[in-house]
Formats: sequence, structure tokens, C-alpha cells
Amino acid sequence: MTPFVLRTAEPSDVPRLVAMNHAAYPELLADGIVFDAAQIAAHQAVFPEGQIVLVEDGELLGAMATLIVKSERALAAHTWIDITGHGTFATHDASGDVLYLADVYSDPRARGRGVGTALYEALFALCRKKGLACVVAGGRLWDYHEVAGVVTPAEYVAEVASGRRRDRVLGPQLRAGFELRGVLPGYLDDWRSHAFASHLVWTNALYMFQDRCLNGRAPSESSVIVRT
Repeated sequence: MTPFVLRTAEPSDVPRLVAMNHAAYPELLADGIVFDAAQIAAHQAVFPEGQIVLVEDGELLGAMATLIVKSERALAAHTWIDITGHGTFATHDASGDVLYLADVYSDPRARGRGVGTALYEALFALCRKKGLACVVAGGRLWDYHEVAGVVTPAEYVAEVASGRRRDRVLGPQLRAGFELRGVLPGYLDDWRSHAFASHLVWTNALYMFQDRCLNGRAPSESSVIVRT
């Protein structure tokens, strides 16, 4: 088997990235909460180093989209629309200290093959390379809709973190090394998660001022902090 190749995205990748992003989130297409060609081109223009693709035998199988923001913004309560500038990355701030993961996605046919794991490793490597304090992300609570009338979002993420419940998105994120800081309400208009997202942090152990992310707490719905 040919090993995966990770590289920065190129303008010629845009059509394939749009198609793959739409295929990864078919339930969000109707609401327009997916990347279009203009947005992906904008990402490459403002922060080319932060747009990484995974390739196998010349075919793109996965990608991640990141930007840099200040920790004060990323660790506070926020929405995906606000922190990403409506998906354009107009909010990218090269003087910031946080690498923000706006999206990580893969070809549905490649699920279960380690694409996500490889992309998360590249994400953390980029954070170290850039000398940033941490990676922050908001993760859709993929399976929350199944129990929304029974448990609160805070209870749900705590149960996933403890292994008592499974979630297709949060589980792999915690196994990758993210720390659960709480819940972000109104993060993204999504029926699966009821607009709730996990608030996730991965701290760069090489960063001189680690307390910026270790002690940063968001005024989010949950006070749960879980380190894995």
C-alpha cells in the first residue's frame, strides 16, 4: 500500500476539496454551511501553510483547514461563523497564539483508514512548527440528536469522555489528544448536534507560556474539563 502523503493545498486542489467537503457533510448542504470554491481559495491566500491535504496515489482523501487567532478569542465562547469570518478566514491573525481548526474532513470512502489520525498528527505538528500555544476546535456533537431529550450537552460530552457513550466525532478527537474544556452553545446550525459543539484544546508542551491555554476557560455551558 502506498503511504499517505501530506502537503499544503494548492489552487489546483480547490475543485476536489469543494467536492470532498460537500460529500463529507451532505446534511449541511441545504443550509450552506459547507465550503465553496471562493472560501477555500481565500484560505489558501490568507494562510497557505495552514491548509493541508492528505494524498494517496495522487488522489486527495482528506484535508484540514486552519487559521491563527488570539487565545482570548478562541478560549472564550464563540461560534463557528464568528471565529472563521463566515468561513472566509478573514479573521486570521498572524500575531495570534492559537491554531484554530476550522474543519477536518475526508472522502467518505476513506473512513476507517487512518486519514483522520494522520491529519490530526499533521495539525499538532504544524502548531509546534509555528510555535503556537495550542490548537483549539469546536467539534459537532454528531450523535447528540439521539439523546437530546434525555441528557444535557454537558452530560453527553462527559459520558463520551468517560467511555460510557460513543460519538462519531468527539471520540476520535479525544483519542487524538484533545482535551475537553466544555460545550459551546449555538456553535453551528446543525440538527445532529442541536447547535452544540465540544470545546476542545490541545496544548503545545513546547510553548513557553503554556498557561495561556492550560488555564484558559470559556464561559461555556459546561464546566467539564477532561484530560485524556
